[in-house]
Amino acid sequence: MPAKGKSGPDTISSLRSVVPGVFDAAQRSIVGHRKHAVALHKLQLQCHEHDSKELTGEDAFNKEFIRNLNKVLGIKKREPSADKIVKLVATFVQVGHEIDVQALSKSKEKGTGSDRDADDVFGTDATSMKVDGDSEESADTVSSRFAELLIRYLLQGFQAKEKLTRLRCCQIVAMSVTSLGEIDEDLYFDLIKKLTERIHDKEASIRMHAAVALSKLQSGEEDEGGEVAEALLDLLQNDPSAEVRRAVLLNVEKTPRTLLHVLERARDVDPVNRKCLFLKVMPPIDYHLLSIEDRERLLAAGINDRDTNVRRACVRMIGESWLTFADQNLLELTSSFDVVDSPVASKVMQSLFTAYPEIPENLDFDQELWENLTPEMAFIIRSTIEFFNERKDADKMDKHLPDAMRLAQMLERLGSKLESEAEEEVRPDYEFIIHQLLLVARMSDFPDEIGRREMLTLMRKMIMVPEIPENNIEAIADIIRKLSIGEQDFIRIMAEVVSDVRELAPELTSDSPKETRLEALLVSIKCLIIIKYVLQRCFDSLSEGSSMYALLTECVVPAVQSSETVLQEYGIECLALFCLLDKSLAVDNIVLFAQAVKHGSGELHKKGLAAMLDLAFMYGIADLSDSLGTPADFVELIYQELDSKDVKVQATAGEGLAKLLYAHRVPEPAGVLEELLVLYFHPNTSGNDALRQCLTYFFPAFSYMSHENQSLMQQVAIKSICRLAKVLKNQQIQKQPSDGPGGASQGQAAQQIVVWSDPRILEAISAMNSSTAMRTTTTSSARMSTYSALAQDALKQTFKESPGTRKVLVQLLNKLALDERTPHVQLQEMFVLVRTLSQQELITDMITRNALVRFESSLLKLLEIDNANDVNLEGWLEEPEMAAVFEFVSSLEDGRALSGEETEATEDEDNNMAGEKDNSAAGSDSEDSEAHAVQGTLRKPKVGSAIPLPTRMKTRSPLKRSRDEHLEELTREIDELLDTDDDDEDEGDDSLSRDY
Repeated sequence: MPAKGKSGPDTISSLRSVVPGVFDAAQRSIVGHRKHAVALHKLQLQCHEHDSKELTGEDAFNKEFIRNLNKVLGIKKREPSADKIVKLVATFVQVGHEIDVQALSKSKEKGTGSDRDADDVFGTDATSMKVDGDSEESADTVSSRFAELLIRYLLQGFQAKEKLTRLRCCQIVAMSVTSLGEIDEDLYFDLIKKLTERIHDKEASIRMHAAVALSKLQSGEEDEGGEVAEALLDLLQNDPSAEVRRAVLLNVEKTPRTLLHVLERARDVDPVNRKCLFLKVMPPIDYHLLSIEDRERLLAAGINDRDTNVRRACVRMIGESWLTFADQNLLELTSSFDVVDSPVASKVMQSLFTAYPEIPENLDFDQELWENLTPEMAFIIRSTIEFFNERKDADKMDKHLPDAMRLAQMLERLGSKLESEAEEEVRPDYEFIIHQLLLVARMSDFPDEIGRREMLTLMRKMIMVPEIPENNIEAIADIIRKLSIGEQDFIRIMAEVVSDVRELAPELTSDSPKETRLEALLVSIKCLIIIKYVLQRCFDSLSEGSSMYALLTECVVPAVQSSETVLQEYGIECLALFCLLDKSLAVDNIVLFAQAVKHGSGELHKKGLAAMLDLAFMYGIADLSDSLGTPADFVELIYQELDSKDVKVQATAGEGLAKLLYAHRVPEPAGVLEELLVLYFHPNTSGNDALRQCLTYFFPAFSYMSHENQSLMQQVAIKSICRLAKVLKNQQIQKQPSDGPGGASQGQAAQQIVVWSDPRILEAISAMNSSTAMRTTTTSSARMSTYSALAQDALKQTFKESPGTRKVLVQLLNKLALDERTPHVQLQEMFVLVRTLSQQELITDMITRNALVRFESSLLKLLEIDNANDVNLEGWLEEPEMAAVFEFVSSLEDGRALSGEETEATEDEDNNMAGEKDNSAAGSDSEDSEAHAVQGTLRKPKVGSAIPLPTRMKTRSPLKRSRDEHLEELTREIDELLDTDDDDEDEGDDSLSRDY
């Protein structure tokens, strides 16, 4: 350091070279930033030591620092050099703050400043500090003055017009705000105000840095629901940028009020944010601070997430954080869940065991534990045995599974306690423990015969309990199926069980009270439930002498014919299961299911619809539709359910049709696929998540399964897009908003359908699934032929649709991946259609016209033609393959002439149609007539030919003229041959033949 008297002016004069040198060195590497910051701080102190009353040296340093900083404020983001300078500035502010804190602590130890006035905040000495009795320190130092100067200067850049300047200013403030120490109150509130404005900036990166800076000022708010917290929570919930929401999620202060909003990010649309919640935000938070409902929602969202990384992050949070808060006690962790009623606890435990297999391997269940089971302990035992059962670890299974006799005794003892228990609050716990033991018994092999008999007797006894839960009936059915010799033995045993249950029903008379009728109704329902679980476990076709037919006539048919709605619902469900085992029964009863769909309501309607779809998937629509009319009538009945107001019914119908289409069970698949496409993009289904999720998986799976399926998608693509255009237009006219988020525009729908129709994706998937090169030239050409037919359909439909739809169809053409494999004839046909379309007044906006020009250029490139004027249209006219497209163009011109004649004929009848006159009426002297003619041109555009013409007044199309001249020449040649001398008729005939 230079001497105080002589080196002061030299230090100040050297700022122009020293400070830029430090900035230059700092932008090369981030390693020496702290060393550079310390050097700048020493230079700052040297300048300050030679200050006068006007703070000349300190001002000079500040100005030079700001001058160098200004050079990076306009540099684009993610520029490494500029980012390093920003970090240098933040490090410099941090170093100054740390030195001030160290000086303050030393002065406190020496008792310096104890006699200073408590209200004297700003001392005149540069290094003076103030310490009051409450141990709250504030200091007026070189570093603190520089920090305030820097913040005030950067706040001016918050209002800059250039977005890069706003970005750099917010970035520096966000990195430096934690090193400010205590700042002026006016500056504090001004900083909050300016940052609150920037979190609504149109640039997401600016909003992100502003949110980070704002979140570091939360500690200054006394109220949890202050202005800063409200602004951050609003960003967390409503900001469209995933990066902004993530920045708030990581930096917002976790209080009881903000924690509820933080937990909502488990359903964030961005998977990175969801993963961040489980990996970084939730692990430091003790799960005991959350309610049981909040824990259930958080785990349900994480463990059922579609993203694998999010699921892993959720399991890692449980295994490393929550288990630590539970002192590595699995029982204590399980007690924090409501295992009795939790729909997600079982999946959470299995995922935890899969990620950390050492946890179940180290568990040991002694005799005392089996004798004093609690719901949580029974749940852990069942989960552990189920884990080893899925891994097929026989040794571990034998270690933990009790023998059949002992398990039967425990079940019998718990059943006796349940029957004698009078408290309703305790009964669910006993029922849950019994259910867990039944699930354990379902995984047992029952090796000893005595244990098998004991268990079978107990199961038949338990199923007779009047108030047995339905899930226990299902578990008992599985155990009896395992104890049975075969399927017929299982049916015989369960038929006897149903007969025994029916004997418990009281006899009904016309004078029976309501209690007796209700008891009989419950017995009938129980019988139907047992029959349902029996049928779900049978796979063989029903034989004539099967015991199941007795159950059909004695239980199911009376239930279907009953006046009780609940019996009808169970009866329809059981009858459908019977029909799945007997085709003739299905054909005979399909009309009954159709009646349930047409006239039923509630669950009866839903179960009838599900039955029809299941039977159609099993046997095919053609075999079932004879009783209903035709296959089209069957499909039409399902179509009507797609318009249902009940989202579950709509989802069931859509899912059923998708399955039938995927399994090739639909006689006319094109119509069904078109309906599903329109349904998927229809605004009214945007709130039906079940339907949207099903179809989101179905369309790519169906299209990329085979070339035939993709050809079907290409066939209906343009029709579906045009139908969607009308739907969206009508909705805009009626101003009906969609029911929920996710409604796609017409352009987005068209682009997605084109992706599903792309043969390149199908080839790539097929190549990945095949070990050999499976693509031949013929196959590729065939695929491109059907793909290019989509472009031809779009071009032809463009002549007929409204301007908005034309724009989408034309822009769609450039999304098609046409290449050299496209058949040459189809390229020629598309060029003729494009040239015809380009000469019309149909396309008025410049964007669409430019898109059409780009598509025409791509066609010329594929045709290997340099200029459109080099195209030999007369030669194409003679090609037989081109006849269809020229006939289409000719029909457009004939339609133009006909429309003009009809317009002139109806002119006198309706004055409002005056604007639709032919162009021959344009010579009128009336200004009104000219205006109507212009309107007619816009509303009913004329169609022209494929060759540009300077004028169209009373002129035939050159294509049509060329074709007519060719026909006239052939006619003249034939006439000359027919005029040959009659005396030489045979010779003339030979001449005709040769010339022809």
